[in-house]
Amino acid sequence: MKNIIYFSLLLILFIGCGSSSEKDIVSTPPPVPLEVELTSSKSSYLEEENITIGFKNMFGNEQDWIGIYAKGSSNNFKNVLRRKDTNGSKNGQFIFEGINEVGLYEARAFFKDSLLLESSISFEIVPLTVIYEDAENNISTDWRQISGSYKPLRVPNGFNSKGALVLTPEWIDNYSNIAEYQLDMNNSSQKILEMDMGGLKDYRLPNLPNKGYIQHYKVGVRVNTSDGKRAMLWDSFFNHGNVDPFKEGKWLSYPSPVEHVRGYEEVGGLPIDQWVHFRVDVEKELQTLEPDNKLLSIDTFFATGGFLDNLKLSTY
Repeated sequence: MKNIIYFSLLLILFIGCGSSSEKDIVSTPPPVPLEVELTSSKSSYLEEENITIGFKNMFGNEQDWIGIYAKGSSNNFKNVLRRKDTNGSKNGQFIFEGINEVGLYEARAFFKDSLLLESSISFEIVPLTVIYEDAENNISTDWRQISGSYKPLRVPNGFNSKGALVLTPEWIDNYSNIAEYQLDMNNSSQKILEMDMGGLKDYRLPNLPNKGYIQHYKVGVRVNTSDGKRAMLWDSFFNHGNVDPFKEGKWLSYPSPVEHVRGYEEVGGLPIDQWVHFRVDVEKELQTLEPDNKLLSIDTFFATGGFLDNLKLSTY
């Protein structure tokens, strides 16, 4: 009987020890795959500018790949615009050849030559030049007449083109031009303001007696900068008086790179049939008066007159 009791105790101890040993075993869960990350060096690229895409946490297969697609297109291979294989790299960076069509695009990541999307990032292709007014057939309906008696209008025969824009200055005395016209630009990509200035020998402004004549007027832009809003204007009147660029509050004023006046040649105006090309780098002009400031966007064009054509913002 004692032997039976002793054996039973040993059996209980053995089972208990075995049970305790199993509880002490710690199981390690398999590692959770990291999410694939794509980055773009810019949110927007110019036409034909190289596109830089970074990647992290790819699977590591030789045929993991990154493709460039038009935004909204399916993952089908026929829609791939650019492709690069990672060749087993999990992290890295690709430089893709640029795209020459403006629009929205995506970089997309895939494993093992599949079409199962792992990650994506969007970017935009923006134009080198944006034309806001060429008056070829009509003028923009977005022009706003802020003040003055005369509306913006189109006349035939612009600068090597079918038409030009007329904005009529309205001088009420030797110091006051009450006309102002505005056109929104809303551009954070292009920083060079350009236009052709006429030169309309067969057109007579409604408030002047002679064809082709036009008095002084200002052109300018309202901008957003890292130091806040600014208004920047150019006027050839400052050229006549050898006036250097100057600042009054948030208004920045500059001599124009070209003459605005037509007729009145005895006081510096150009011949009535002469066109000239106005071109300024807006950010460089800003930094002439505010060296530490940075241009963020060109929001609105404004003028107090002008025979104008091919109004645009450019990159170079």
